[in-house]
Amino acid sequence: MNLLATNNVSITIDGNRILDDVSVTIRSGEIIGLIGPNGAGKTTLLRVLANLLAADNGAVTLDEKPLINYAPLDFAKCCAYLAQGAPAHWPLRVDNVVALGRLPHLDWWQHPRAHDKEIIERAMQLADVADLRARLVTTLSGGERTRVLLARIFASQPQLILADEPVAALDPYHQLHVMELLRAHAHDTAAHPAHAVLTVLHDLNLAARFCDRIILLAHGRVVCAGSAREVLTEDNLRDVYGISARIVDDNGDFSVIPWQRTR
Repeated sequence: MNLLATNNVSITIDGNRILDDVSVTIRSGEIIGLIGPNGAGKTTLLRVLANLLAADNGAVTLDEKPLINYAPLDFAKCCAYLAQGAPAHWPLRVDNVVALGRLPHLDWWQHPRAHDKEIIERAMQLADVADLRARLVTTLSGGERTRVLLARIFASQPQLILADEPVAALDPYHQLHVMELLRAHAHDTAAHPAHAVLTVLHDLNLAARFCDRIILLAHGRVVCAGSAREVLTEDNLRDVYGISARIVDDNGDFSVIPWQRTR
């Protein structure tokens, strides 16, 4: 089932065409990697899908209904957005930051209940930040902040996660951990309604290994969408990224090693 989709979406900012007639679909039960060079329009597309930026043209739908018809609270219960760089502006304790994920499920006057506290604790354990619970989020490294904000997302129990470069500041162990968590969220067959994940990635190998489908953007347009083998071809890597790569496809294992610049 189509969960979230854009249809011929375009955006112009300060005279620059950032997105140009972009149509993408996020289906329930899949994790999608959104890739492309710097300035391709990936973050802008994610912000449109997160209802943070209005398109000049085209339509965005959630469960095949116009996104603009959803009340902010209803959308917040369904969709969670992890911004690029994982900013933290206030010196809050980590456990209090994670607890913010429960706000869409509470009335304005309510404090987290026992059920909410269990969800918050489980989210911190999932994101491997339980040992940081008493730290101020402003004192953490970039990678630690990313994991704290990911825990906040899990605490909100969203159907759909939109993550902008969630592994950029992480060490290899936590890169794999975060991608495993996102894939598990998307593939949770017991979830009702079914889940999905769209994540911006620059690591082509992580995209190839963990994503069911990859969307390649360049100059604000969709160049190609499909499996890793369909998208991460020598021609696409040369034409879009300006690189050659060592592509390994052996016994079901597929990997891409950027090798040298071609321009």
